[in-house]
Amino acid sequence: MRPLALFLFFVLSLGGCTSSSSPKSGDGDSENPLYALTLMRQGSLMLQQGRFEAALDKFEEAEKVTPGNATILNMMGLCHMRLGQNDRALMAFDSALALIPAFTDARNNRGATYLAMGQYRMAEVDFGAVLDDSTYPHRFDVYYNLAMTYLQQGVTAAAKANFRNALDPNQPVFEAYLQLATIEQQEGSPDEAIRLLEEAIFEFPTRIEAPMALGTLLTHLGREKEAATYLQRVINDQPNSARANEARRLLGGD
Repeated sequence: MRPLALFLFFVLSLGGCTSSSSPKSGDGDSENPLYALTLMRQGSLMLQQGRFEAALDKFEEAEKVTPGNATILNMMGLCHMRLGQNDRALMAFDSALALIPAFTDARNNRGATYLAMGQYRMAEVDFGAVLDDSTYPHRFDVYYNLAMTYLQQGVTAAAKANFRNALDPNQPVFEAYLQLATIEQQEGSPDEAIRLLEEAIFEFPTRIEAPMALGTLLTHLGREKEAATYLQRVINDQPNSARANEARRLLGGD
C-alpha cells in the first residue's frame, strides 16, 4: 500500500482583525463598509470550489479595500499555496503573522507551506507553536502535518506518535489511519495494519481508500477470500475508476 499524497489542512474562517483604515472611495461598491466582507465570502467559496486564481482576485481586491487585514492575507496565502506559488504564500502568511503574531491559522498554514517546500525544520517549529495553543480547535490536523514532517525526514518513531495523536476518538484524521497502516506493514506488523484499516472503515464508511488498502494488504498476505469482500466493495462503489480496475486485477478478473 502506497502512502497517500500530503494532506494539508486549511482554515477558511472569515474571522480576524480588520484595518481601521477607511475604504478607498470612488469605485462605487468599494465605499460600502461591507464590500470587503462580500469579496471575502465570494473568494472563500471559490477557494472551496478549487477556483484558486479567481479566489485570489477576490482576496486581492478585498485587501485593497481594507489593507492590513490579517484574515485576507491568510486567505491570499492559501490561494498562492494551492497554485504552487509557495514563495508568495510565505510572504502572505508572514504578513498576516506580523499583524497578529497569535494568528494560529496563519501559522499552521505557513507550516504547511514549509512542509511542501521541504523546509522541515521551519515546518516543525510552526506546527509546534500551533500545538502550544491548547485552545486551537484543529489540533488533530496539525498533529497529522507534524507527523508528515517527521516522516519526510525518516524519523519514523516520531511520525507514528503524531499520527496516533491525530486519531482523536471524536474527530480522527482519516489519512492518519492509512499512514499508520503503511508504517505498521513496513515494520512487519500486518495484524496492526489490518486493525487500523478496519477502524478507518468503521469511522469513515464513505471513504473507499480504506477498503482498497485493506483488500490489497489481505491479498498480499495470501488471504484472498477475506480480501474479496473489500475489493468488491471498491468495484461496486466506483466501477469505472482506476481503483476499481486495480481491484479487479487483484481479484484475478479482467
